[in-house]
Amino acid sequence: MTVTINPLDAACGAEVTGLDLSGSLDGPDLEAVNRALLDHLVLCVRGQDLEPPAFSRAANRFGQTKKQLLRQRRHDAADDVSIISNHKPDEKGGDGKPYVGAIYWHTDDSYLAEPAKITMLHARELPSRGGDTQFINCFAVLDAMPDEMRRRIEGMRAVHVYRSRRGKSRVAERTEAERSETPDVVHPLIRTHPESGRKALFINPNRIDHIEGQDAAASDEILDELYEFAFRPEFQYHHDWRPGDLVMWDNRCTMHRADPEFDQRERRIMHRVLIEGDTPY
Repeated sequence: MTVTINPLDAACGAEVTGLDLSGSLDGPDLEAVNRALLDHLVLCVRGQDLEPPAFSRAANRFGQTKKQLLRQRRHDAADDVSIISNHKPDEKGGDGKPYVGAIYWHTDDSYLAEPAKITMLHARELPSRGGDTQFINCFAVLDAMPDEMRRRIEGMRAVHVYRSRRGKSRVAERTEAERSETPDVVHPLIRTHPESGRKALFINPNRIDHIEGQDAAASDEILDELYEFAFRPEFQYHHDWRPGDLVMWDNRCTMHRADPEFDQRERRIMHRVLIEGDTPY
């Protein structure tokens, strides 16, 4: 197998060819993909057809997989694979109507003490048009940030919660057991990448409640300024899904959101696996 990495003309992202994740992934090819993920932050592997057990096996080559917090979204055939769908008729707290839940910028798992390091998303059913996923390169955001703004947030930490007063995405209800597993956590606004040593803005607009030590008004002012800067188009890559796409991204230095602008009568179903990470510092 010969893996080829084709960088995309965007703030981040590359297309991977010559890779079949249902088969073996030898040392050089695995090393090439891991290196490409560090370099490009978001990778798209085209033409994959992975049932949940095979997806789980493939994901485990990149680290230890972890289970989705919400039990109701875990796949019956592999409990480290979760189902991301706009049709959730039986979901606790839902009203039975289709909706896309992750429409506001976020990074996965930041409401946990050790957020996932990698997210892998595999397209299983797509709408005829729309439904793309958008990414932000948070290294680039921090690199381009005005000196005064960066100095202002150096050393600041934010309180991340499962259900933030500032969140704009619909968030599923938790069971009592899931609530006990998700106490509020605190993470730095500037994070050092544990492998590359680079620094990135580490924010989750859908989960951050406030900046530690700031009153609500002062915290909101800083966060609003950060978000306005970070959401600029020059930091973004928009992924237009094709059947069989498997997209993986470095959750430690990116944000993403799902575009809900498609016919919600059509199904958008993804399978997702998270890879264990560590405590942000």
